[in-house]
Order: sequence, then structure tokens, then C-alpha cells
Amino acid sequence: MGTPTSTTLPTLLALSVAITGTLVTIGLAVVYLRRVRLDRPAIGTFNGVDIVVVFGFIVALPLLYLVLPLTPLLVVLGLTFTSALVLGLRPLIGPGATWIVVGTVIAANVWMGRTMLGTVVGWQLFWIENDVLVVCAAVTTANLYVQGGMRLRHVAWFGLVLAVYDAVFTFVWPVTNTLAQRFIGWPFDPSVGFRVGIYNATIGLGDLLIYGLFVIAALKAYGPRAARGAAVIAVLCGAVVPALLPVLTDVFIDARTDVIVPAQAAFGPAAFFYYRWLLRTYGAERTMAGFLASADVDRPLPMPEPTPEPTPATAPAQPLVGSVP
Repeated sequence: MGTPTSTTLPTLLALSVAITGTLVTIGLAVVYLRRVRLDRPAIGTFNGVDIVVVFGFIVALPLLYLVLPLTPLLVVLGLTFTSALVLGLRPLIGPGATWIVVGTVIAANVWMGRTMLGTVVGWQLFWIENDVLVVCAAVTTANLYVQGGMRLRHVAWFGLVLAVYDAVFTFVWPVTNTLAQRFIGWPFDPSVGFRVGIYNATIGLGDLLIYGLFVIAALKAYGPRAARGAAVIAVLCGAVVPALLPVLTDVFIDARTDVIVPAQAAFGPAAFFYYRWLLRTYGAERTMAGFLASADVDRPLPMPEPTPEPTPATAPAQPLVGSVP
């Protein structure tokens, strides 16, 4: 068993990172859904087949990360983050400014990841920049799916299956552990993290994505009250419980004291039961069209029409001097 001093600091750091990352992601995802319209993706209306395809992609992607050499993998991740940033920023700042901002953020991530990790401050600056990249990708992707037709029902079932997947790939086949160790210190780390002293704490992009999906799908389906309940579940079951579990036992702390806990194992069942309660209480979900027609969408105030300038009265024509009457 670890001593209190050996577990308290990494646990508090993990708790802070998990809560902050979750709150920032779901908060920005809600603001984006209420204010910004993305182009409708070509996948059409979501159904069970789409969820199977998305889940299959998520299952296969970590295995691909383990098989690919690091350099091609970083290229793939860089292109993925670039696409997400371009898609999310274009409706906000236009195409020209988008490419300038995205190019700067991507280049800074590569440069900081290769040159600034020799000190704790360098690590902290790298994590802050990388966190911005990851949160933006999660917010954009969540909105792409929900605005494209993904419903709360799909997210709830998705989370339930991910709970089993996350537990198996953490405890039975430790793919999650291996990935966390492989990416640390490299550009495009697909996680939000921070460092204090010798300790790093992270929360994965996949976790933040499912939390953002759950909250904004609840907002679209049943309104702000349902979204607030979904946010509480995301923070408590997705961030607090996994971060505090090592206080009870140090089984989930590896040799580097990184906290390895399957967050979805706690979040998935809670999210599913909350969805079932909403369905019984409020009935069928709203569609995206119903959400857009509701008062839950922030609409810009109408600009007052400019008042026309008063035109001076036309004076009667005066005869020219010396003209013949």
C-alpha cells in the first residue's frame, strides 16, 4: 500500500485535471451547439448501424496506434487534429483566419513537444497548448455528430458498450495503459493533461468526447435541465470517481504513479440509466430541427434598421438673372 504522501498529490492532480478538462469540454460544447451551425455531415441520420461503425472504429484505432511506427502515427494524429480545428473554427472566423490559427497551433504543438520538455515549466506550457488542441477537437467532433443526427439514445448505448470495452482494455489487455505511456512527451498527445513536479495526470480525448456528446445530446433532446443533469453525471462518474479511486487502493497506480482507471466503467452505466429515466419522464427526444426551433438556441438580436436621413425640402426654382420672363 502506498503512503498518504505518495498517493495524495497524484490523486489531487488527477482530480483537478479530470474535472477541469470535463467542465471546459462540456461547457464549450454546449455554447457551440447553441450558437454555431456546422455543415451537415454526409453520413445522414444516425441509426444503430452508424453506432456500430463508430464503435468499431474506436476499437480498431488503439490497436492501430500500437502497430504503426511512431512517425506515421504522429502524422495521422496531426492530420486528424488539423481537420477538427479547421471544421470547428471556419464558421467562427472564416477560412483565411482559420488556416492561420490552425497552422500556428499545430506548429507550436510540434515545436513545444520536441524542445520544451526538459523542465517542469516546459512540460506545463506544452500541456496547456496541447490541452487547447484536444479540447477543440472534442468540442468540434461532438457537435459534428450531434448536429448531424446522433441522438441521446445512441450516446447512452454507446457509453454502455464503451464501459465494457474500457474495463477489458485496461485490466485484461492493458492497451489503455500502454497507449498512455507511449504518447507521453510527444506532440499530438490525444489527452488533456498537466504536470506538477514528477507527476503527470491526463484524461483521454475519447473520454472527453463521450462526455461532450452526452451533455449536448441531452440538451438537444430534452433541454437545459436535462443537460445539467447529464453534466453532473459526467463530472461525478466520469471525472471524480476515477480520480478518487486510488485513495482507497493503490492497485491502479503504476510504477510512475500515473492513475490508470477505466473512467467509462463508472460513467457508461450511469449515463444509460439517466437516459432511460429521461425517456420515461419526458417521452420522445427532440430532433435537431425541433431543437433549432426551440428557445434553447441562442439567436443573435435583430439589428435595428437604419433610420433614413431626412431629405431637405425642395426649394422653388428661381429665375436666372437677366432671363427673359
